[in-house]
Amino acid sequence: MFRHLISLIGIIPLIYLVSCKEELPESAQNENETQEMMLNEIPDSIKKDFSTYLSLTLQGTFQILPNEKYTSSLIETDYDGDGILDKIISVNRLEKANLDLKNDDNPSKMLEMGQMGNYNHVLLFNGRDSLFYSPLTIPSSPYLPLKIESIRLKNEIKSEIQIDYRIRNASYRSIYSVQRNQAKLIFQWKLFDGLGTLQSEAYVIEVGISGKTSEYKDLNIYKAELESLPNNKDANTYIPKLTRTGEIFTSFFYLDKENKYFTLPKTN
Repeated sequence: MFRHLISLIGIIPLIYLVSCKEELPESAQNENETQEMMLNEIPDSIKKDFSTYLSLTLQGTFQILPNEKYTSSLIETDYDGDGILDKIISVNRLEKANLDLKNDDNPSKMLEMGQMGNYNHVLLFNGRDSLFYSPLTIPSSPYLPLKIESIRLKNEIKSEIQIDYRIRNASYRSIYSVQRNQAKLIFQWKLFDGLGTLQSEAYVIEVGISGKTSEYKDLNIYKAELESLPNNKDANTYIPKLTRTGEIFTSFFYLDKENKYFTLPKTN
C-alpha cells in the first residue's frame, strides 16, 4: 500500500511563482541551512533586553536595514516540549516590497503578480538557552502578514507550528515540527484558490482524534464553500469565510520514518 503514498508537501501550482522567479512556496526554503542565529557582536548586556536583541538579530539575519519599517509579531508556546515557553516571531516587510516595486524595470508585471516575493519571515527563539534559531523565508504576498498558530498534533507536551500565507487570491497552510531547534516542514495544503473568479476551490483542514500510523494525529481535508468576493474588495487581500461541506475529501497520516504527512492517491 505504501508504495503509492503521496506527500503533498511542495506540490503546489506554480503559476504565480514562475514569473516571480520564485521556487516552491515553502519547500525551497532554507530548512537545510538552519543555524544558530546568535550574533557574536551583540554583548550579553543587550541580550537581556529582548526587544533590542530581537531587532538586531532580525537585521542581521534577514538583511533588514536599520531605517527600514517593518511589522513583527510573536506568539509564545513550548515547541520543543522542555516545559519552557519559546517564541515564534513573524516579520512582514511591505515597505521593502513597495520599494522593490518602485525600482523594478517592469512594475506592472510585479503588480499583476501581487508583488509576490521574499517579504515574510519566521524566526524561532528558544526559551531555554535564549538563542534564535531556524530562520525561514516564506515567498508570499506582502499585503498580508503570516498567520501563525500553535497546534498540538502529537501530544500535550510540545506543539507544532501552523502558518497560513497568501499568494495573490489563494491561501496555503504549512505545518512545521521543531526538531533540535530546526523547523521541519511536515505538511502543506491549499486552503483556497481562485477567489473572485468562477474557477474557485476551497478546503477546511481539521485535526483528527488520533493517528492511524503514529502518535501524530491524522489531518482530515474537507471540501468547503468559498465566500464570494464582496464588491469593491481586493481579491489579493480579502480574507473570505470557508464553510465545510460534505464528507472527508482526503486524509493525511504521519509516517515516522519519513518525518512528514502522506495521503493515499484517489482512485476512480
